[in-house]
Amino acid sequence: MGGVALLPGPVALLPVILISAGCDPSERSGETGPDRSDSAGVEIVRNADESQLRGELLHPARRVFGAEEEGPELFAGVSARLHPNGSLWISEGVTREIRVFDPGSGSHLFTIGGRGDGPGEFRQSSLLGFDAEGTAYVYDYRHRRLSVFSESGELQGDQLMPSSLGFGPRPLHVTRRGTLLGHLPQGMERRPPDGATLRDTARIWTIPLDGTAPALVSTTPSALWYFRDEVQEVVPYTAPIFPPPYDGGSLHGFRDDRVYVTDHAGEASYSVYGPAGFERSVRIDRQPTRTDGFSATTFVEQLRRARFFSESRVQFYQKYLSDMPIREARRAWDRLVVTDEGGAWLRRTGDAEAAMAGAPPEDRVWDVFDAEGVFVGPMRLPANVRPAQVWEESVLMVVYDEMGRSTVAIHDVRWTGSGHP
Repeated sequence: MGGVALLPGPVALLPVILISAGCDPSERSGETGPDRSDSAGVEIVRNADESQLRGELLHPARRVFGAEEEGPELFAGVSARLHPNGSLWISEGVTREIRVFDPGSGSHLFTIGGRGDGPGEFRQSSLLGFDAEGTAYVYDYRHRRLSVFSESGELQGDQLMPSSLGFGPRPLHVTRRGTLLGHLPQGMERRPPDGATLRDTARIWTIPLDGTAPALVSTTPSALWYFRDEVQEVVPYTAPIFPPPYDGGSLHGFRDDRVYVTDHAGEASYSVYGPAGFERSVRIDRQPTRTDGFSATTFVEQLRRARFFSESRVQFYQKYLSDMPIREARRAWDRLVVTDEGGAWLRRTGDAEAAMAGAPPEDRVWDVFDAEGVFVGPMRLPANVRPAQVWEESVLMVVYDEMGRSTVAIHDVRWTGSGHP
């Protein structure tokens, strides 16, 4: 492997752990039984599908950012994260700016970035988070460039991803030590024949940026791909294609140097991996959601209505969907958020009315687990909101309107019923 190319700047960046996609099958641990460890000492937490608690957001929100009257303007395609110093950082997908606010007063503090090719500018960027020193990490996928900023917004340095990482590395998260977590694609040796399907594999590696060899930590099965006419597409219900009800791939979430991964085969379970590998399996005893109502016509129509799909991709599914091996059960969850304390919020597939009595069908239900993997209870949220960060009994939400515009809101959470999460 080659060395690292450092662009001017005083910051030397630390190693990267990446989740990479290959196409080899992998085996999961064969542990069974309630609340016990397997022969390797891996913890298993098995939960009954019942709870005495129900969660909901308190209204109105403590603070809303991105409304026209609050500025600096409306948002679109945003991600948001609270800085360790308490400030709110919002990455805006159209302007490629990162706007920083005081969550107490709502005032705009400063803006960094912007669309461009120079130092501190971005073309296709993602705010990865903050290390223990409060340094912000932003990755530009177009330039393969990682930029770091002080908590006051000053550019401290940037660094190109080394060519040894291959094509299109995708860092997704930064740990407190400044180690990155992300995705590293891998190519195939030869293309499968027409009509073939191939199960993808997500691999977790430790990959230092100094060019030393990566070490494989663990693997989990991922998407099922269908090959035809020199094209490969995801088989529905095996990986995200577009927003529900057709999501379904393995979901990843992060907390410091831990990676959370949902099960790949329809079971309501997720696993936690640390620097030493597989640490914990968390399960809830629940029957899988069947795919009896799958409609090829409806699926193609939904693809066509989605503005980000090309007509050629729509026509591919229209032509070959009937030949694809549609799975009998949908995934248990289609979104995952890891809480600051190490718990997990996972959004159920299907409507809220079927999952929680008395809930409006247009809402969605999230299963909430605490840091020990114990099922706390269901949380009902409107379908047009996405939790970005959860801490204690507060949640940072991204809210979408029918025009694709976004606001960011901070809400308190209320739990009702006997007991307390």
